[in-house]
Amino acid sequence: MENQISKKEEYDLRKRQEEVSKKRVGSFKTMRTIALALGGVVIIGGIVFFFATNQKELSQDYSRQVAYEGDTHVAEGTDVTHQSNPPTSGNHWPVPLTDGVYKMEKPDEAVVHSLEHGRVWISYKPSLPANIVEQLENLGTGQALIVTPRSENETDIALAAWIRLDTFNLNSDGTLDEQRVKDFIKRYKNKGPEFIPGHGGGNAYE
Repeated sequence: MENQISKKEEYDLRKRQEEVSKKRVGSFKTMRTIALALGGVVIIGGIVFFFATNQKELSQDYSRQVAYEGDTHVAEGTDVTHQSNPPTSGNHWPVPLTDGVYKMEKPDEAVVHSLEHGRVWISYKPSLPANIVEQLENLGTGQALIVTPRSENETDIALAAWIRLDTFNLNSDGTLDEQRVKDFIKRYKNKGPEFIPGHGGGNAYE
């Protein structure tokens, strides 16, 4: 009978065990809270770093937003008058121009449909030197990109996306600002109201 404990001792022992258990649970919750907080900080920091790095890599945005002119389909062959040169929205043919690099001019009405699908259109005056044309063609090779000559351009080069336009001439020494072209593509490719993956289907309008 000597090993039996009194009810008071049993009560005190149980209370001490409960206190130890509460401390352990409290410590676990504290550690979990700290871990979650640190994880959140790491994730947020990573996101901030990602966007800050991307923004830092991009040069100044020289493009401008262009007034929206609609998106109605009109019969193929219909001539459409647009407010901007080149156009960035407006009435267009039902079948878009297929992505690609072209040596011949293509109908504005077909390319506008491509812009609606998120394409970036690099157009240039046909009179540009062959080496500059080659640079533009190399920059415009890939999905969601179109390169064409365009005699109606008012400047040497025009970069168009849906309701977005950047027009400029070659540098004073006759060179091309490649970074300006690359950054426009990064900013505005696949930003149209309709996302069409791949090479866009469509027609080459040969």
